[in-house]
Parts: sequence; C-alpha cells; structure tokens
Amino acid sequence: VELGFRAMQYNLVVSTNTVAFRLWKKHGFQVIGTLPQAFKHSKLGYVDAYVLYKLL
Repeated sequence: VELGFRAMQYNLVVSTNTVAFRLWKKHGFQVIGTLPQAFKHSKLGYVDAYVLYKLL
C-alpha cells in the first residue's frame, strides 16, 4: 500500500553502540545529525548519539 512516505528516520543510536550502528548502516540508513554528549555511558561518561535517515 502506497502511503505517500518518502523517507524514514530513526531517532537515536548511541555512538558507542557499534553493533546497532552497523546494523542500521547495513539497512541503508545514514547519519543526518549528531547530538553531542546526549547519552551518559556508565564507563565513558557523556557520549554522542546519532540521528539516522533512509530514503525509501
């Protein structure tokens, strides 16, 4: 069913979560923004988070 959507956004992937980041990239998503120090990691302190986007 064609609903008219042209793109999809995934709101947040923490930069240290390399497994999740690779998975989203594998499925065609790209980083469109970085939120500096958006997540408090238990060992690394504040780390960045990525906003991801995919053209459908």
